[in-house]
Amino acid sequence: MNYLVSWLGDWRENEPRVRQAVKTTIAACLAYLIADFLALPQAFWAAVVAIFVTQASVGASLGQALDWFLGSIIGAFVGAVVAILVGHRSDVLLIVGLAGTVLVMAYFAARRVQMRIACVNAAIIILGSQPDVSPIQSAGVRVLEVVIGTLVAVAVMLIVFPSRAGPALAAHIAQTLPLYFRLLSDLLAAALAGRYDERAIIAASGEIRTAIAKNEALRAQIQTEVAGFVADSADPEALLTALRRLWHTELMLARVVRSPLPAQARAELRGGIEELRDAVEALQAQVGTSGAAAKGALHDVAAVEAAIAKLNASIVTMCAPEAHALPMQDVMRLMTFDFALEQLRQNLKDLANRSKELAMFTGSRSWTRKSRGPSQA
Repeated sequence: MNYLVSWLGDWRENEPRVRQAVKTTIAACLAYLIADFLALPQAFWAAVVAIFVTQASVGASLGQALDWFLGSIIGAFVGAVVAILVGHRSDVLLIVGLAGTVLVMAYFAARRVQMRIACVNAAIIILGSQPDVSPIQSAGVRVLEVVIGTLVAVAVMLIVFPSRAGPALAAHIAQTLPLYFRLLSDLLAAALAGRYDERAIIAASGEIRTAIAKNEALRAQIQTEVAGFVADSADPEALLTALRRLWHTELMLARVVRSPLPAQARAELRGGIEELRDAVEALQAQVGTSGAAAKGALHDVAAVEAAIAKLNASIVTMCAPEAHALPMQDVMRLMTFDFALEQLRQNLKDLANRSKELAMFTGSRSWTRKSRGPSQA
């Protein structure tokens, strides 16, 4: 009972999984019923295909559908040719034909995902061929089962709890945006303390790298939806580029503060670095507010810009030729630090300017809605 209450309390978190489970169940059952109604010999295969094709978003499902369709065509053709050549003459020929087919197709499958499905289909046709059924007929049935499964899955994705990749991208960015500011805050704290927690920095950078990879996958799904005329979204490349540049700047800062800054520099820059860290932590709290990032809350980075301007002025003064207070090696490190801070200012300003784009993807339109402009839901 307590588990049920806890689960219901986390409904907002569990709702996407429930919807996914419902869509997958409906797609699998419908695909099997249609294939069974048509008296296909292996109707269960249509249900299996529907399960694989039903993904979290329409774009992902369309991509899977295309892969399964192309793979089934290639696998059916290759499998039918090999089955005709080896026939039922002997088990030795059957194994040789299967081995050659799998060897070649598995090699190409290492680079082309469609070939994985093709390899499976070809093996099923070669091993499942019967004396009273021609390989051509077996291949045709296999393609029909795959077509039924893919079409049913895509139809279910469009009708039952339709989910688009645009809102999924906006939600993912809103969820992972605080990671960038947390890493930035940690790096500024390291600059102040003169100590570098390499394990923590590497772990945080790994989280951001994973988030960026998922952003790119969702972008590909958006493009698939637009190409398939099932959604109308702008290309999020500019927004994702701003996030990548912010991460690259953080990596640059990590290299600068990996070893302590000169003691004199830390003393003179402490006030400016603390001010910048406080401004970054304020941004982190801002985007960490539920739904804030998706609504474009990251619009005011004036405090960060002001803190960076003060640091830039202090560093320029310290590195001036007439100062002669620091060795050239320390001057070069401070100039690199100054350059990274300037890049940070530009990155955050660019990201703030992209807040409207993030809000736009939250309301990505589907083909069932009237087109009134890229920012209309």
